[in-house]
Amino acid sequence: MKKGLKKELDNAIDTSGTELKWVPDPKGYFTIKPIFSQKKVFVRHYNSKDVLEQTFAGTITPEIVQAIIQRKLISRLDHAAYLGKETEKAIIALKNKLEYVQGNKLHLESKIRD
Repeated sequence: MKKGLKKELDNAIDTSGTELKWVPDPKGYFTIKPIFSQKKVFVRHYNSKDVLEQTFAGTITPEIVQAIIQRKLISRLDHAAYLGKETEKAIIALKNKLEYVQGNKLHLESKIRD
């Protein structure tokens, strides 16, 4: 092993056991759903009073998330990271016809029957 890599690995911060704490974003929340008939993932933004404000649709995670960020609908970095992760899972589900439930693990064997 190269000396630089060994030093990097020895100094890596172990993140296992890091407390994962949900904190609501004051700007609201999102629901994410692949719509197979439309061949797109739909991301709905609700304000903090549970009112649907906007719906975003697409098939490329960075484009969807960037459109949301440009509209300043996220104020928390952890919320943005979660949104990106879940949107990408929904897109993978869409492309592979897999069952998708927001917040759950994606099961690659859970094919949707046409």
